Amino acid sequence: MKSVKCVNENGLSAVFTYDHDSTEYFLVSLDGVYSIKNTVNTSQNATTDGSSYSGEALQQRNIVITANIRRNYRENRDFLSRVFKVHSQGVFYHTEDGETRKIEYYVESLEIEETGIIRAATISLICPDPYFKDNTATHIEMASWESGFEFAVEIPETGMEFGSRSKETIKVVDNDSTTSIGIQMTIIAEDTVVNPSIMNVTTGETLKLLCTMLPDDEIVITTEQGNIDVVLRRNGKEYDYNYTVDEDNEGYVQLETGRNYINYTADSGGDYMNVNFDFENRYVMP
Repeated sequence: MKSVKCVNENGLSAVFTYDHDSTEYFLVSLDGVYSIKNTVNTSQNATTDGSSYSGEALQQRNIVITANIRRNYRENRDFLSRVFKVHSQGVFYHTEDGETRKIEYYVESLEIEETGIIRAATISLICPDPYFKDNTATHIEMASWESGFEFAVEIPETGMEFGSRSKETIKVVDNDSTTSIGIQMTIIAEDTVVNPSIMNVTTGETLKLLCTMLPDDEIVITTEQGNIDVVLRRNGKEYDYNYTVDEDNEGYVQLETGRNYINYTADSGGDYMNVNFDFENRYVMP
């Protein structure tokens, strides 16, 4: 069964389904969820047939939820007004056949019929970013511990190795999105690392930082569209590290649709780098 849940920035949520017994809000219709509009920009010239293509972009998404209220009118009306309060942000969750995807929204309007045995509630949400995302991010580690024993185990007098460090300097990552996506990369230094860099071998994008990492330093790099950022975490404090980005870099390392090969290195101390990253696939349909 399909269900919709909207959670506002304070954690208050409302659920809409086709089952009166499981929710106060019976889902009648969803508009703007299964459609997307793309604006194709062209220009015309008086002496040229047709037009010239100059770019395109998806428009913001407008989701309209229509639901019926059949009992507890005043209480349900008051509750919806608190969930969908103006000047607030929220997350719309769409679940169908066990698959949940989400999209961030801002409340445009809330209308509830005043009278009737069945009273309709109409909620309009604006999603500036039109893409749905995975409910949980995908986490990739390029270094891990491999166990050296299995139960039951006998430890010899000479001792034994409980685990070994497995490092991969190149990782295969599949982007199942319908568009390229940004990632959040975390570099952890076990010892001194000089000028670390991350590369998407598939696209040729390289992000190099001109800095020296000390033991236990963490650098968090975000390459999402509209949210490019580099932060250093050292001794419990955070520092803006955007100024360390090498001006000769080509791009900020994103994942293209399909298969990507991600590599990391450093001018020195590359063996002391632990690299992991997180990303959310993006879809035009939930």
